Amino acid sequence: MLDIKIIGGTILDGETREGYAADLGIQGDKIVAIGNLADTPAGKTIDATGKMVCPGFIDMHTHSDLSLLTDSRACSRIHDGVTTDVVGNCGIGVAPVSENTRQLLIDYLGTRIAGSIPGKFELHWNTYQEYLDYIRSHPAAVNTVPLLAQGAIRIHEMGFAKGKATPEQIANMRREVAAALEAGAVGLSSGLIYLPGEYTDRDEMSQLCKELAIHGGFYVTHMRSEADKVFEAFDEALEVARRSGAPLHISHLKVTASHVGHADQLLERIEKARQEGVDVTFDLYPYTSGMTSLGALMPPWAFEGGVANMIQRLGQPELRQRIRHDMEFGLPGWQNFIPTMKNWGENVSVISVLAQGHRDWEGKTIAQIAQEMGTDLFEAVFTMLIASNSRIQIIIDSMDDRDVATILSHPDSMIGSDSMSLATDGLLGQVKAHPRAYGTHARVLEKYAKNEKRITFGEAVRKFTALPAKRLGLVKRGMLKEGYYADITIFDPQTIAEKATVANPQQYSQGFDTVIVNGQIAMEGGVQTAAIAGRLLSNREF
Repeated sequence: MLDIKIIGGTILDGETREGYAADLGIQGDKIVAIGNLADTPAGKTIDATGKMVCPGFIDMHTHSDLSLLTDSRACSRIHDGVTTDVVGNCGIGVAPVSENTRQLLIDYLGTRIAGSIPGKFELHWNTYQEYLDYIRSHPAAVNTVPLLAQGAIRIHEMGFAKGKATPEQIANMRREVAAALEAGAVGLSSGLIYLPGEYTDRDEMSQLCKELAIHGGFYVTHMRSEADKVFEAFDEALEVARRSGAPLHISHLKVTASHVGHADQLLERIEKARQEGVDVTFDLYPYTSGMTSLGALMPPWAFEGGVANMIQRLGQPELRQRIRHDMEFGLPGWQNFIPTMKNWGENVSVISVLAQGHRDWEGKTIAQIAQEMGTDLFEAVFTMLIASNSRIQIIIDSMDDRDVATILSHPDSMIGSDSMSLATDGLLGQVKAHPRAYGTHARVLEKYAKNEKRITFGEAVRKFTALPAKRLGLVKRGMLKEGYYADITIFDPQTIAEKATVANPQQYSQGFDTVIVNGQIAMEGGVQTAAIAGRLLSNREF
């Protein structure tokens, strides 16, 4: 007897472009039968007539490191069909951490998406092994796949020192990478546009990535530039992959600034590298705007020593003037957002402020806030950073939808929301975010598959499931097959819709009917259940 039987639906198994009619049977946490199950009894039957039955979606790029531990319900994920979050992206992570650098890391995380948790948060671990053990003992409604963040490794070893790592420091960091991979990390991420990644040269990165070739795993990078120097940044990533022998994955692939309209050229570079034998994959989010920290507008040297030092420098007139100059005119090797945007004050808007008394900045552009303050754009930014201790997130509109569509339509592109799991209620309901936190996967299905028909539903599901599962090395996940884990999403192709907007992001997607995680029903009839069935999917669990 089956525990659950899904009947009448169209199976999109993660592999095939087109769907096929079949029933699906679940016992425990596994799929045990696919076919005509009309005569097979089941404890519960779900009628999926008129709906698509798919593997549960894997969000390839998230910052849910702390949010899943804060609110285990993972509401915005379940309502968007997601059953697995990949954490530790962009070189931004929560482990390892030492007592000497704990506050440095906490303060820094507070400026990033991952640390956009109202109030104070704590890190209840020291080693990476202890962090993974904490996840195991505090499960969420979705599965968690851990990446090791290079930023956390460097802060653990060097704090926010700007200098080149010594051979001894590199050896220490390599030992930490090896220990994390042995503990269960599936790869190593970097964020070379953020600190301390900006302080990290390709020699250091190549040395760390050699551990991936030894212990298994892949190198995933937020490249050093996604603007005017994007091709040079891609070449750097390729060099690290070649020198280390590690497979390469590019996070949120995009073109901006002078390269708008040239997404095809970047994809050609990727194809050329593949033909030369480099294992390269990539993901994207399906939006023309991105989200980052207001502090990301600051030159790298201003952050040396950590967030507190940056705030102190803003209080010194000479340094404040130097910061202003570098923001306006840029520095060699630094992706400065401001010179690449026309009317940057109008194209940068505040989405989230965690400082009490300043929530009225949310939803306004920098230009609007500067006008209210009676000052210019730069002084407004400085005032906001000081008042909030840099705990402000912004939206930057910098891409063209034609480029997004070109990258998304590539047969091998994967999808990542570049967000943390949220909710419309509770503590995380106080956090405003980019609409991608709520509607990324619904947007792909609605906009690019249903309305614009740039891809089929089957192709969209492959980007959500089989492709990321293969890159992550997940075993018996990402496809609907007998013997595979029962992570399943059922959606209505007629009603699927993204509801979240920039003006009102806290809206769940529409059209997802049922979500099953490891054989337990997490959503039924569009209503989330109390099930907390997610697991840590480390490389030790495979």
